[in-house]
Amino acid sequence: MQGTLLRRTRRLPGALLALAGASLIACAAQLAIAATAQVSVEVPQGAVRTVRLLHLPRGTVVGVAISASGKLLIALVSGVQLKSPKPEAVFRGSLEHRMSFKVVIPETSDYYLVLDNRRGAAPVKATATIRAESGAAAPPVPTPPKKGGKLNEARASATQPA
Repeated sequence: MQGTLLRRTRRLPGALLALAGASLIACAAQLAIAATAQVSVEVPQGAVRTVRLLHLPRGTVVGVAISASGKLLIALVSGVQLKSPKPEAVFRGSLEHRMSFKVVIPETSDYYLVLDNRRGAAPVKATATIRAESGAAAPPVPTPPKKGGKLNEARASATQPA
């Protein structure tokens, strides 16, 4: 009986070690998260349809492949930009039947894939495949140099004539 108990207690640390190793692998796998979605929409003549991509973190790499039965204008715009008076798209283009593009998300936000058929003569059926992968750590946003300080004072005195 004691021999059986000893064997079980000796196996327990090995099982804990294996569990710890599996959890480390799972944590490492989470660093490279990827998701793919496919959506089909019909964009009526003279209309716009959007596909919302929820909470994309800064630095995420998004690849989009679209096939359509006709001409469409395509844009990828952040929710933050949509609220501004003159929104700037992360991507803008037009397609006749197929197109694909890849962008790196510049700021954390919801994003909208805009399918525009306002100038179209007929409804257009479109299928979009969207793949989002967490990218490498996004580079820090550059900060403007502070006014004053020893470095700026040295530069100012070096440029002034003596």
